[in-house]
Amino acid sequence: MGQSVFGQLLIAAIPGLPALAFFVLALSGRYVKEAAQFVAIFAVAPALIFSVFALLDVADVIGADGAVPIEFAVNWIDLGEGGSFPIGVYIDGLAAVMLVVVCFVSLMVQLYSGAFMEDDKRFAWYYAVLNLFTASMLGLVLAPNFIELYIFWELVGLCSYLLIGHWFEKPSAAKAAQKAFIVTRVGDAALFIGIIIFWRATGTTSYQGISEAAQAGFIGGSVLTAAIILVFVGAIGKSAQFPLHVWLPDAMEGPTPVSALIHAATMVAAGVYLVGRTYEIFVQSPTAMLVVAYIGGFTALMAATMALTKKDIKRVVAYSTVSQLGYMMLALGIGAFTEGFFHLYNHAFFKALLFLGAGSIIYAMNSYNMFEMGGLRRRMPITFWTMVIAGLSLAGIFPLAGFWSKDAIVAATFVDHYYVLFGMALLTVFLTAFYIFRAIFVAFMGEPRTEGAREAVDPPGIMTGPMVILAFLAIVSGWIGIPEGFGLGIRDYFAEFVEPGEFVEGTLALEPHSFSFMMAALSVVVALGGIALAYALYVPKPERAASLARKFPGVYTFLDRGWYFDDLYRVLFVRPAIALGRFVRQFDRRALGGLVTGIGRGTSGLGEKLRPLQSGGAQNYILFILASVLVLGVIVGAQYAFLTVALIAGISLIAVAVGGRL
Repeated sequence: MGQSVFGQLLIAAIPGLPALAFFVLALSGRYVKEAAQFVAIFAVAPALIFSVFALLDVADVIGADGAVPIEFAVNWIDLGEGGSFPIGVYIDGLAAVMLVVVCFVSLMVQLYSGAFMEDDKRFAWYYAVLNLFTASMLGLVLAPNFIELYIFWELVGLCSYLLIGHWFEKPSAAKAAQKAFIVTRVGDAALFIGIIIFWRATGTTSYQGISEAAQAGFIGGSVLTAAIILVFVGAIGKSAQFPLHVWLPDAMEGPTPVSALIHAATMVAAGVYLVGRTYEIFVQSPTAMLVVAYIGGFTALMAATMALTKKDIKRVVAYSTVSQLGYMMLALGIGAFTEGFFHLYNHAFFKALLFLGAGSIIYAMNSYNMFEMGGLRRRMPITFWTMVIAGLSLAGIFPLAGFWSKDAIVAATFVDHYYVLFGMALLTVFLTAFYIFRAIFVAFMGEPRTEGAREAVDPPGIMTGPMVILAFLAIVSGWIGIPEGFGLGIRDYFAEFVEPGEFVEGTLALEPHSFSFMMAALSVVVALGGIALAYALYVPKPERAASLARKFPGVYTFLDRGWYFDDLYRVLFVRPAIALGRFVRQFDRRALGGLVTGIGRGTSGLGEKLRPLQSGGAQNYILFILASVLVLGVIVGAQYAFLTVALIAGISLIAVAVGGRL
């Protein structure tokens, strides 16, 4: 499929079809109206089919020419002796899996959105941007070099801004979109600087070319580490890792299906994918790898604590995303490449399901506050059971999908002797199980707390259908990565297909992590402990949780305010930036504006003074010309007189000096 012209066209169509749908809907949205959903779906569905063919081709299942991996490019910008910038495609196992995940989750979200957004006045525009978002992420995945990646990287950021601020009439949505755009720009600027350093040192922006140049010694030491960390800061921004995590919870102001796409398969997955795509470069700096690992471990634990006290059901799931992305970064930082991406793959399904489940409740009740819910288990059985499945998978309960990848990461930290990270990961397992089932128990158990909860029903089939499909995948998607040591005689297909290159394996001396029943049992017991605690605090006697919050008000407020990061950033960055902006505005208005206005008024006044001179008499104009010539003559004569005197004085001084010597 990949190397023939026809195959290349099919691969180009993977991002091309959603991009085409964007242009069609953006230009004709007012005419197609409700049919916008069908235009969008008929673009994404073929892209998914072509992605599956690409995956099978890379796996050498259907490839007539054994295209492993698929790779082709054309020259885009020729700089002569300064090199060139090609644009092309690179699909290995990692990219092939990501293509399928992005297209599949996007398709589920677009099916679901038809009912959720049916009354929206910008229905067609919503679908247009949703398709551009999908196309941008697919282009990012296919990119074989930093320049091409950066173009799609910025498009992903633009689309997130447009979708988070879709309901921009709400001040909170407009501010959330601005916050996401500005915070991620910090990471994007760092990424761009890192790319420039790599290009200046190696003469290329190709991932493989930079890796080989670093191996050859063209870039190394502190320069290499600095460039890698700058690239990682870009990943921190997109994947909402500490300290640039603050934008993601506020992004919940956008439509809930958008949240599912952002959190499961596009924007936040881009940062993790970037680290994995450039892994051969990262492993050449042990310092950078440790930074990745500890930033990930700390983020996982920090975000899990922040989710403990939230009342907004979408924000609980949002902090869960930040935490799970931390798991993935932790895995990549300690060299557990396959384990980290196995979790990204599984996470896409159960996290999309959690957001769609939350959207189902919001659709039925028009409320985000889970303490206004209650008793929904009987009113919304499909939503209840699908969210329970997603919650169990997120908590890592055997044998659901999340168990296999979460256990692999926890076991890797222990086996590789990262005991501090192991403690962070295990504590995060407990907290994750607690906060997600806190939300499920509060929303679905007990008696309805409001009239909306008493009247809630499951949404229409166009919304529950994608939820059921995702629930099935939240159970079985991890089964393709069951480790061989588990004893079932099943091949670990994921580890065979998504694996680091030979250079990485040689550098890190990687060995497949064998399955540990002891570690698996420990992590499951810890997760069950979190679920049991959530049940004890919120089901039999809900007042226990309220009493606990009253006993420790400082801790509760600290967690509820997100460790005061927003307050800190407001003091350190937002207020000084606003003050600087006001100063610049006043300086522009009063100083520069006054100067320009003064010059204009002075010129106008001078013109008024000179107006009487324009009498229209030729004799007056001749007199003025003669007077002007006379003045110029006097000035020129004075200059020559001055030069003459200066010349005579100079000659006299020279003569005196010569005479003195004689």
